[in-house]
Amino acid sequence: MHVFPLLSALVVLPLLAAASVRSLKKPRHVYSIGLGFAALELLLSALVVARFERHTPALQLVERIPLFGDHAYHVGVDGISVLFLPLTALLALLVILHAELAAKQRPGHYLAAIFSLQASLMGAFVALDLLLFWAFAALELVPGTLLVRSWGTGPGRRAAARRYAALNTMGALLVLAGAIVLGRATGGQFSLEALTNTPAPARAQFLAFWLFVLGFAVRIPLFPFHGWLPPVMAEGPAVGVSVFLVGAKLGVYGLLRFVIPLLPLAAHRYGPLLAALGVVGMIYGALLALVQTNLRRLVAFACLAHTGSVLVGISTLNAEGLSGALLVTLNVGLSAAGLYFVAGFLHRRLGSTDVARGARLSRHAPLLSFTFLLVGLSTIGMPGTSGFEAEHLVVVGALEAHHGILALAVGLGSLLGAAYLLRYFQRAFLASAAAPAPPATEAPASRRAVHDLGPRELIIAGATAAIIVGLGLFSHPLLEVVDGSVRAMSTRLDHARPKTPLVMHGEGAP
Repeated sequence: MHVFPLLSALVVLPLLAAASVRSLKKPRHVYSIGLGFAALELLLSALVVARFERHTPALQLVERIPLFGDHAYHVGVDGISVLFLPLTALLALLVILHAELAAKQRPGHYLAAIFSLQASLMGAFVALDLLLFWAFAALELVPGTLLVRSWGTGPGRRAAARRYAALNTMGALLVLAGAIVLGRATGGQFSLEALTNTPAPARAQFLAFWLFVLGFAVRIPLFPFHGWLPPVMAEGPAVGVSVFLVGAKLGVYGLLRFVIPLLPLAAHRYGPLLAALGVVGMIYGALLALVQTNLRRLVAFACLAHTGSVLVGISTLNAEGLSGALLVTLNVGLSAAGLYFVAGFLHRRLGSTDVARGARLSRHAPLLSFTFLLVGLSTIGMPGTSGFEAEHLVVVGALEAHHGILALAVGLGSLLGAAYLLRYFQRAFLASAAAPAPPATEAPASRRAVHDLGPRELIIAGATAAIIVGLGLFSHPLLEVVDGSVRAMSTRLDHARPKTPLVMHGEGAP
């Protein structure tokens, strides 16, 4: 029976959209057609989730086309990957909704870059072949760099684009090296299924593990490989590539999809080190976010802090911690993207997202102020938001792994998160005495520019808030989707747990 190739359609449709909008001249036509393609992509991704069978670790909607030798175009989804598809489609739709408000120059080229970025992300999330995943992940760098360089809002956008491209290319090459090491150790296999059934020797696992971790550390980003993120977030587009970089966490996905399940011996040996790096990054990112006066830089360092929580969940190697890490990644993808939309709203009104330019905003824009507060509370795991169950599962996983100190560190990270978000909210939206007033020469213009959310902005803010609250109140369906795959991964990791300390005396030593 022939089945419509839904997953391939999710990759091809944005490419068709990019080719269509790039050739259009009238902005009205560009945005109308772009919104139509983006809405269809979201509908297809929702159809994938609707057809997804819960409580099973099996790969679903699998498509396989032989290419050459043992290599094939091989795609499919399971509980690890399926939820990234509607998240990416939703972010693209909201970015395009915002683009017309921001009056982007060369809108056809801008939307073509957005759709190209979306296509590469969709391909990476459905790839079941390690080399295919790498190819899609590497292709993402091209439209990402173009968006920062051509549509950035800061004077240092070109330097930020070069830094982004250079560091992430280095990371991509390290990931490729890890894939080659793993493939050679397993007889030239790169399929996820084949690599799962043919474990690599211990020595190859350890080498591949560090190549992968160092490569993905740049993309995640992981402390101390995060140097490209703050300048890209501050100098790049206020909304656009930044939403995808913080929303679609491809680096974390790579760890959960390939590294941890395929390299179980290395995961057990070096899990504590990953947790330590996560805790350091969590505290470091939160403390830097605490002193930021610019919202875009604040969110960049907040993402670094939340990545630490994800690594703590991954390092537990149990079902609760892995589920928590996956859900924290998805929640931060939604909430951090929401904060960047707020930053875009502020930049459109004030020409800046600095706290000194945004005092007394709650008086002029109460809906905008409420959106920031709700989305911000979600990032710190407030009960009733989508972040609560995610953070709770990470803590439970740490406790079940008998790592009480890690559980306390996650709690401290949430406490510091509340501190930097509420501090910015107080100074920018409530105009506390601690917040400096805008200069007299700028005050009248700023006040004239500040108004509450318009119709399109209400759609963006309302959709984000509705999903955050909806998933916070009804998180059980989300857990059902990821449960089967995560528990299968946890069981496999538990079976691979070394019974004795790992000592390498030879190539095949355990």
